[in-house]
Parts: sequence; C-alpha cells; structure tokens
Amino acid sequence: MKLLSYNIQACIGSRHYSDYLFGIRKQVAHSPAKDRTLKKIGRFISGFDIVCLQELDLGGRRGGFSSQYDALKKISGFPFGAAQTTRIIPGISQHGNAIFSRYPIDEVEEYRLPGRMKGRGLLVCTIQGHTIANTHLSLYAKMQVRQLELISDVLHGREKTILAGDFNCRSARPWIQDFANRSELDLITGNSMSTYPSWKPSSDIDHIFASRSISYRNPEVLNVRLSDHLPVQTEFDVLAR
Repeated sequence: MKLLSYNIQACIGSRHYSDYLFGIRKQVAHSPAKDRTLKKIGRFISGFDIVCLQELDLGGRRGGFSSQYDALKKISGFPFGAAQTTRIIPGISQHGNAIFSRYPIDEVEEYRLPGRMKGRGLLVCTIQGHTIANTHLSLYAKMQVRQLELISDVLHGREKTILAGDFNCRSARPWIQDFANRSELDLITGNSMSTYPSWKPSSDIDHIFASRSISYRNPEVLNVRLSDHLPVQTEFDVLAR
C-alpha cells in the first residue's frame, strides 16, 4: 500500500519566496492558476492507494466557493474519501483535511485540536481494521504539545495505526519524540527528509508515523512543487484490495 501525505496550500501554488512577499491577493482570491494547480495535484495523487491532504479549501472564496475535496476526488478517481472542516474565515476560506482511499472506509472520526487560534484538526478513518489518521498542527510549540497529547489519547490502544500530516515542527523536537514513545509509534520520516519550503527545503515538518508492528519501506520526499510543502510517501505491507 502506497501512502502519500501532502499539505497542498489550498492550491495557491507558492513556489518561490516572492510569492509570500507579494502574493497576498493570490492567497485569498480564486484564479485560473489555482484550477490548473488543482488538476495537477489531482493527477499526481491518483498514483497512490491512500492520500492524506492538509490545507484544502472546502468552499471558501480562495477555492472559488467550491470544494477542492470534491474536485480532487473526481479528478483522481478515488472511490472513497472523507473530509473535515477545521476553520472557516467568512468570505475568504474554509480550511480542512481530507483522506482519499482505494479501499472502503468503515468509520470516520473528527476531532478539533486545542489551541489559541482555532482551526486545527485530526481526521481518523478505519480501513480494514487499520486506523489511518491525518492531522495539521499549530505553529506554536505549546499548542503542539497539547495537540499531540489529544492525538495520543485518541490513538491509544489502536494496534494498527498510521498517522500522517503537517506537524509544523521538526522531528528532532523533544515533544515529537515524546509523542512517538507515548503512542508506541515509529517515526518513519526524519531530519534528513526536509519538506519546507518547497523551493529550498530546510525543515522536516511533514511526518508519517506507524505502529511498530507495521512493516514499511521506501520513505521518501518527492520533488513535486505544487505547494509551499513537498509531499512525503511511504510503502506499507498492509491492506489488500
């Protein structure tokens, strides 16, 4: 089973530092360029079995008041999926996470993560007895610690778990290591797998964890520059179609 995790930045497509300095309108307004980026992302993710996406727009202005989840599901051809709205900025955006799957999804759970600024979440799908979880953490360390505590509580006791997402912190941070130990998960990605920013990767902030009983191979950062993050992938010896 090939799994991908990718923060798609609502298809804004920041590929250079200048996009951050001069691209405020690009951040909030819809454009044909975003539609082109969305189609490219949809075609790209179609090559995987399970995909965890962060920072989709599920119906805000910057997504043309339509759901990027619905569009990506159609373009990629995934038969199953789930989406979670985490934050709504009226008139601008509707942030969310999503999981796409080639396998039937038996159960979906949504959790709001604690934080000073609302809008971070955990999306959990049960697939053939396995827990597939997708998250997007806050920017601040104190909030990340609290959020990881909640995630650990949610995943506690689940033996076949894969957790992916944008953690907004490097793998060497002690609270990441503490979370892995407390949750009895292996951190598959590491400090040699930088994903951010995509135009000059220097920080490993996008991670994949898995239960220690699950075999995996070929963890890799992919040089696909359709966002300000690079995607990460891993192959797991689990699930069968």
